Amino acid sequence: MKLKYAVLDKLLSLTNKEIDFLMFIARYQDDYGHIIGIFYLDVCTAMGMSKQTFYNTLRSLADKGIITYSHSDQTHDFDITILNNDFSYPESFKEGYVDVARKIFHTSQFMQLKAKEKILLLLFLKITHENSSSYQIGTKKFYDKYMDLMGVTKRVLRGYLHSLKQFFSIGIKNGKYFITFLASVFKPRLEQREQREQHHGHVVEVSCRRSKMKVADQDTEQINATAKLIVQYRNEAKETGENIFDLLDQSIQKSVRGIKDGYLRVKSVHYHLRKALGIEKRPTLDGDSSVF
Repeated sequence: MKLKYAVLDKLLSLTNKEIDFLMFIARYQDDYGHIIGIFYLDVCTAMGMSKQTFYNTLRSLADKGIITYSHSDQTHDFDITILNNDFSYPESFKEGYVDVARKIFHTSQFMQLKAKEKILLLLFLKITHENSSSYQIGTKKFYDKYMDLMGVTKRVLRGYLHSLKQFFSIGIKNGKYFITFLASVFKPRLEQREQREQHHGHVVEVSCRRSKMKVADQDTEQINATAKLIVQYRNEAKETGENIFDLLDQSIQKSVRGIKDGYLRVKSVHYHLRKALGIEKRPTLDGDSSVF
């Protein structure tokens, strides 16, 4: 749930809907900035946008060089990559990023900001290095820099600063602006476990939809239990040189064959996953020693 500084530097031309869309899909990205199976209805429901706005936003973000995407004609969802947001190599984290797993980004307090207020907030997170320092800049230099950067008047920029005082301590002393990150606002964030569960749950739901399971009526407990298999078997998959997400997807597809009602069965997925990994019969979920 991170956006590199290189991505932030390209956001100035984005609309409010485009920013909200980007922040939403960033929740489900992998280490490569890749998100599978983004379904228009999920985004429309979460973001309060129409179907047409979803498609307009998707195309616009691609035209502006923020994302690339491909469309599945079969399931009508999209695989999306956030460009310049690859965290798969060791030096990537040193390039700088904003952590969008902070809970404030999922609140009406943030959502109600104007587009350029959101962008300025993200830029302030960048220049304060997410609470490692306060940002100091002469008042004249500040207005010259940000009026030009944001393409707004001094009056409008002052309005933005007023709005952002709920997120940052912003004051003037000795002819300088002092901008300081408010830890009480930004510190609360989703735990690593919550982030992982959110991403893994999404992966399972996408696989179910693409396997033509009845996702809308699916049992949340079965989805969550299936998602836990990713953590349970990721080391085994790595040792065999396999991708655990690919193996799980294949196991879900195999599990649905021959099932009349088309619902997800975690025990069946578990069986096929162990079989794919070449693992002998052993205790499974909750100490159950059965294989299927």
